[in-house]
This record gives sequence, C-alpha cells and structure tokens, in this order.
Amino acid sequence: MRPSIPDQWSWVTSGEVIDVRDGTHDTPKYIDEGIPLVTSKNLKHNGIDFENVGFISEEDHVAISKRSRVDMGDTLFAMIGTIGNPVIVRDCREFSIKNVALFKCTKGEVAPSFCYRLLDSPSVKRQLDDATRGGTQKFVSLKVLRNLQIPLPPLAEQKRIAAILDAADALRAKRRESLAQLDTLLQST
Repeated sequence: MRPSIPDQWSWVTSGEVIDVRDGTHDTPKYIDEGIPLVTSKNLKHNGIDFENVGFISEEDHVAISKRSRVDMGDTLFAMIGTIGNPVIVRDCREFSIKNVALFKCTKGEVAPSFCYRLLDSPSVKRQLDDATRGGTQKFVSLKVLRNLQIPLPPLAEQKRIAAILDAADALRAKRRESLAQLDTLLQST
C-alpha cells in the first residue's frame, strides 16, 4: 500500500516522467589516455571520482554516447555492486558510462534536483531492496528502475522541496566541518 500524498501530487512510474537509460554493458578496450569511462565505483557521495577511471578511445565513446550520452544535470545511479549512490552530473567534461543508470529529466515533468532526491529517498531504496538480484554481485535491472513508483508533486513544489533538502545538506556539512575543527582544537590542547 502506498502512503497518502497531497491532492496535487500523483503516483507515477519513473519511466513515465523521466528518460531512464543505462550505459554500455560491453567492455571496451582500455587505453592509457582518452575519454573517461565511469563505472559504479566512480560514483561518490560528493560527485564523480575521475581520479580512478579507465580511459577509452574517442570511437568507443561516440558509440556509447549514441545510447547513453551524459549531459549536465543528468543523474547517474549505480546498478551493480553497491546499488544506488545517485550523483547529479555537474561536470561538463566528456565521459561515457558502463553499468550505470542514466536518469535524464528531459520530459520537463521532473526537476533534476528532485530526481536526485527521489533516487536517494527511503521509498526508492525499499523498492530497490525488494528488486535487487544477484548473489555475490548485486544488480538492479533497467526495467526495475523504469518502474519505480514515485510521488510526483507539481514542478514548483519539486524545486522547493529540493532547495530545502539542499540547504539542510549544506548545514549538515558545515556542522561536520565545525565538529572536526573542534576535535582538532581539543586534541591540540
């Protein structure tokens, strides 16, 4: 049973309002220098870790981009290993993705920052826990990601909710930083 939501909101599947794709499943040939190939291990809480990526040729990048071109504002989501860990793309450099879901808010019904918040919500995490497959190597399918049940408020409300949560995250980060400085100060005395 779904929780109740305000009258102006509606329940939808993610695929109805968000273009949900994934990166390549093939393993292109790695080279010493070239275009970064981002995988689940490169998705970190604070963004994409480009320090520990493999590189592929321009030709492979173009082929992968036909299926899953990554643009600013898209949300990346780990599909294999540690499921989840959504990241909003804030880097304008060219890169490709492998075994990573790509959420593109191009239909105009979902604000990118709200999409990120949805994918990090307890409701979505519960759905993914129920649908995750695999023994040693956990994975979630593209079909599952396209069928996530999400509450959809009007666009202005989405932006307001995301802004409040962004501000709360910023305050928590400042608090952690202050506590770390306080701890350093106490240790030095």
